[in-house]
Amino acid sequence: MPSLSIPGVPDGTLFSILDLATYADLFLQGVLCAQCVHYLGLNERDSISMKLFVAGLAFLTTLKSVHVLAQEWFQDSTLFGTLEDLNNYGLAKWLSEVTIVFGAIIVFYVQLFFCHRLWALSHNVYIVVITVTLFVVALVAAIVATRFYFNISLTADWYLAHLGLTMGGDLLQTGSIVFYLLRHSKNAIAVGPTASMLNSLLRVTIQAIRGSKCPTLSETITHASLDSVISAIPSIMLPKVYGITAMWTLNTRQGIRAAAVSATPTPRSHEFETTTLDARLEWNAADVHSARESDEIRPSTGQGNGQKTLQ
Repeated sequence: MPSLSIPGVPDGTLFSILDLATYADLFLQGVLCAQCVHYLGLNERDSISMKLFVAGLAFLTTLKSVHVLAQEWFQDSTLFGTLEDLNNYGLAKWLSEVTIVFGAIIVFYVQLFFCHRLWALSHNVYIVVITVTLFVVALVAAIVATRFYFNISLTADWYLAHLGLTMGGDLLQTGSIVFYLLRHSKNAIAVGPTASMLNSLLRVTIQAIRGSKCPTLSETITHASLDSVISAIPSIMLPKVYGITAMWTLNTRQGIRAAAVSATPTPRSHEFETTTLDARLEWNAADVHSARESDEIRPSTGQGNGQKTLQ
């Protein structure tokens, strides 16, 4: 577990915080399961690749919960004792060694999903390549931190590098998505389904920033100050928060479409809404013109009949 070898922390406090992190992970896993069930019920027409992404995310997050429960079981039933026992367990058991890289894999998996959305929105090769490169380097940093797990100072340095690269890539990715959404919204019609969908997507993107980037920032801050054992909580919760953000983005599509359709005026209502003063004048002019034409036709018809009678 991250930040286990911290002096000056009571044993009971450390065990309680690790238990709290485990319970938080299980709660978030329940939220993810509900989101997956909701996705299967509403998005049956999605492509096979999107369904495979959801299945892979469900598998990875479930495996992560199994991993956390295994750590909890070893901690409580086998090695429940002093702080030194827990530190020795964290350094010797492979379950603790793979904690960092396991969470980094889930985060990278979700980040690739948002990179795909960025590419579909922008078609800018340079931004997408730079973003993916940052995420790949962040994953490599997490792997190196796992490799040097027995060296606490090296692990902390590489893990901080992983968090910094992840945060930078997320900000670049989210900022690019917001930029291209704003750019497309300028070219869209002010009133209509396209404008409503773009505005809704923009709100969803901004809310996703608070959902996934705030835990990353808090984890970076707590790891930068190694005197805080609270960093174990965001470290365990971060992969699940990323997964919830991805599933929430997918599940909001149906609501966005429904809101856009309901916001689109029907032809009849649009006709009445556009009855302005200019339109009324236009219709009145058309009525006057048709009345004049009818008045001109009547005398000519009568004159023709009179000529025929005289002849």
